[in-house]
Amino acid sequence: MLSTVLTAALTAGLLLAGSPTHAEPAPTAAPQRLEGGSTFSPRSPVRVLDTRDGAGPVGAGGVHTLDLSGYVPTTTTAVVLNVTGVTPTAPTHISVYPSGTGPATVSNLNLPAGDIRANQVTVKVNADRKVDLYNNSGSIDLVVDLAGHYSTGAGAKYTALPPDRRLDTRDGNRPVGPDGTLVLDLANRIPASATAVTFNLTATGGTASTFVTAWPTGTNRPTASNLNLPAGDTRPNLVTVAVGADRKVNLSNLAGSLHLIVDLAGFYTPEYGAYFLPLDPTRLLDTRSGIGGHPGPLGQRSTLDLEMAQWSPATVTGAVLNVTGVDATTPTFVSAWSMWDPQPLYGSILNPAPGQAVPNAAVVAYGTGLGIKLYNQNGSVHLIADLAGVFAVEETACQADCVYAWGRNDHRRLGTAEVFFDELYPTQAVGLSGVREVAASYENGYALRTDGTVLAWGLNSEGQLGNGWLSWSGGGSVTPAPVVGLTDVTAITAASGNGYALRADGTVWAWGSNTYGKLGIGPTLDDATVPVRVSGLTDVVAISGRLLTTYALRADGTVWAWGHNVVGALGNGSTVEESPVPVQVSGLTGVTAIAARGWGGFALRADGTVWGWGQDNVGQLGDGQPCPVSGPCESRVPVQVTGLTGVTAIAGGPGNGYAVRDDGTAWAWGQGSYNELGDGEWCDLIAGCASQVPVRVANLSTVTSVASAEFGGYALLEDGTVWAWGTGALGTGEHTSAVPVPVEELSGVGAISGGFYSGHAVVP
Repeated sequence: MLSTVLTAALTAGLLLAGSPTHAEPAPTAAPQRLEGGSTFSPRSPVRVLDTRDGAGPVGAGGVHTLDLSGYVPTTTTAVVLNVTGVTPTAPTHISVYPSGTGPATVSNLNLPAGDIRANQVTVKVNADRKVDLYNNSGSIDLVVDLAGHYSTGAGAKYTALPPDRRLDTRDGNRPVGPDGTLVLDLANRIPASATAVTFNLTATGGTASTFVTAWPTGTNRPTASNLNLPAGDTRPNLVTVAVGADRKVNLSNLAGSLHLIVDLAGFYTPEYGAYFLPLDPTRLLDTRSGIGGHPGPLGQRSTLDLEMAQWSPATVTGAVLNVTGVDATTPTFVSAWSMWDPQPLYGSILNPAPGQAVPNAAVVAYGTGLGIKLYNQNGSVHLIADLAGVFAVEETACQADCVYAWGRNDHRRLGTAEVFFDELYPTQAVGLSGVREVAASYENGYALRTDGTVLAWGLNSEGQLGNGWLSWSGGGSVTPAPVVGLTDVTAITAASGNGYALRADGTVWAWGSNTYGKLGIGPTLDDATVPVRVSGLTDVVAISGRLLTTYALRADGTVWAWGHNVVGALGNGSTVEESPVPVQVSGLTGVTAIAARGWGGFALRADGTVWGWGQDNVGQLGDGQPCPVSGPCESRVPVQVTGLTGVTAIAGGPGNGYAVRDDGTAWAWGQGSYNELGDGEWCDLIAGCASQVPVRVANLSTVTSVASAEFGGYALLEDGTVWAWGTGALGTGEHTSAVPVPVEELSGVGAISGGFYSGHAVVP
């Protein structure tokens, strides 16, 4: 009954075949030089080819040239197509490539005789804006729908995410019925500025042969389709589709009932993200012939590493692949994710069955390695991977008020956009200019610009980007994203999972995690993906955060704290576990500066003395009192750091305090096991090292400010140079130093900050 209707509108492609129908593998030579990046312009899907309407099927060895010049501008560099093969007369494969470049050495679509199957294809185009579609065997009708184009003109950039399951109608047994439409709501998973999304759409358990169409809400349903499913089969297809103004996408099913699964792979937005670098189709992997260094099929619950350094700039964020499974011995699924990162909980890209050659496009996000992992669940299967292009961040030069970063680069939180785990020397952050202050946490970086706005980058699992969305799968943004709704900001700080901003009106705003009441908004467990006002604080002149507790200094010289109260971090004498609203730190008046540290804080008073509270297991309080044998090693109210007068600036680390005196000297106290004291005394790690009183940091004078890394410190001198000591993140290429050493290639620095094994410097 459905055959006539389905054949007329279906868009899909894949088929089981007794033997591989791919073209001969290409050599593994490096592709052409990557030149320039492109941005994406989506559209509601539009049908640009249906050979059943006059052109007739494409014969064996035949090529159909598709002219897209009437649909895309002259600046187009690549197009995103949904290509469907309809009822071939023999097992075959379809290759799509730039027109006039000759038959591609890769394939995009595999079908057995009589099948209808679709696959998304991202393909480079030349100046003529034409693509060729090649059919290997028999004859076949081809249907092509255009989803959008990449160009060097105006458009949106891409943020790649680890697979994030947004829909599974099998949960609760909610199949989509005949002529049914399901609305995919992505409002909390993509920003309001997103123009399009990419997701892997899987259909399973269909009771009749059918197809599925995706299109933006608020628009008419197009004459197009994305996925074709025979009754009883399981098939995926990558979908790139514009989103409605409400960040929603419609998914409709033609016939019968079926289950739908959606794994979000990323989104496009004009403000931030990576550019697309299209490549000529390139074969990276074929386990049948050993291309890619992996001869033989991938076994059950096994992974293989696909190294991609030669195709990947250091700022790569994702790769566009076509992955094909061949000769599976049993029904299985294949997953892909970034090398060196943990395997995602969800997110298969391929569902091979015995006897089939099954393709599917995939966009795989890069994390901490220049490559990806492929995983097979059951039996064994041969895998083939073809590269269509990569996403990478454009390394634009900053002209004024620039940021340089060095040290640990987990989650690319340094802001350099580079995939490297460590930056041994100061490297310019990308997308940042006009910056006057930087703050860093374990997962994120934040920049305050001279115009009073705030930018954020790094992880976003708890909304810590403040951009109106979050990613439970561990995604985030490699490039700076605007923290929404903030203006007139005068200071920023960061804690684990949170960002904070002080506005010119004296109010404090927080976003991200609300565990332990870290947002300061009262007793609620809800995280905040956009800034919310911290309760009850006015006339604030400074803020400081680090781990799970944050502090605010008011104009009247009092200090206020909220969040976790482990070992007395609130400083108010209480033993409660947390405070979700600010409480006053006891006994402090006339305070001019504050500094958060690991499980506690410091305050600088107008008389030049320093006071500390919280944990004291390695002398962090600096009060000259050793930790009692019977404990506790803490003070729940402020105590004076001994021997310090004339102090002008302070900083706190996990196990240390730092101070600058009015004579330009720097002082340190607390832990010394990793040379954090900077006094030139090497430590016996077995015996342990600590100083319960401040000691002078060696060889420094004319110091204006200090900052703390995880196991060390930084000092900014009057001449604009930065000096580092301790272990890790020295910015010198060396691992440790017991005395300050100059951070290389930095001069004229205006401000410094430290983070988790990392440092930042702002250069006017």
